[in-house]
Amino acid sequence: MSEGALESWLHAWRESHPQLEAAWVFLRADPRHQIYGAFAALEQEWLDAVYAIREPHVAAVKLQWWREEMQLARSGAARHPLTQTVFTDERARAIPAPLWDKALEAAMLALDSAPAADLSAQLAAARPLHGLLARIETALWFGADADPERAQAVVVAQHGVELMRHLPDEIEQGRAPLPMALLARHGLSLAELANDSAARRAALRDQARALRQALAETDKMTGPLSLFRGMQMRLDRRALRRAQAASDPLCALQAGQGGFRRLLDAWGAARTWHRASQP
Repeated sequence: MSEGALESWLHAWRESHPQLEAAWVFLRADPRHQIYGAFAALEQEWLDAVYAIREPHVAAVKLQWWREEMQLARSGAARHPLTQTVFTDERARAIPAPLWDKALEAAMLALDSAPAADLSAQLAAARPLHGLLARIETALWFGADADPERAQAVVVAQHGVELMRHLPDEIEQGRAPLPMALLARHGLSLAELANDSAARRAALRDQARALRQALAETDKMTGPLSLFRGMQMRLDRRALRRAQAASDPLCALQAGQGGFRRLLDAWGAARTWHRASQP
């Protein structure tokens, strides 16, 4: 594997996640920083197959390729720069093979997901895929004995935030980014959700409030968060707080968060990560 091939994939991931760029200031000195970056990019490849590819059969073919690639990677024959990098790591190789397989199986099943009835159902539907990815992520960052409970709950709630943030794309692909009970409460159909209205804004504020509470509940749980996960949680909490108070909650969710405040978020997440990494 050439260094340039890996750097190209890491650069692409960083370009698509500008809100997390400040985390690299604190990650760069860690000897495993390329492992962490490669796994984040690998995870995004799988999620993009599920949520960004419009044709389900094309997405299924891509996920099947990745499933075969993971089998090759575990035998030392990886072809892709991301899997080649991840599986140079002892912790990655120690992750049980069924976890990788189950994550890709969950990705396949997520291609045909039904609209969620309420927030609890929405979070539960996200858990098979996102919860398994969080479990793998926790083992990779902190070791096999690390408790993934909090990371799983955080990532499931963060998925709900992402659905709101990308609401127009979700609707265009025929998916419901908000629970059906919430739409019914505000007298909205899925088609009407595509257009800005007072009812849509009210529904988004309600969802922001519920997801903010879901993230707050994770503070009562045990288990560490990776640097990227911890920083994104801080950003999401602030975005949800803004959305609750904003006249246009979707605009507030989509607004960039830069400057010194973002650097402080990265610093705080890095401190928490370092503390959790200590023996």
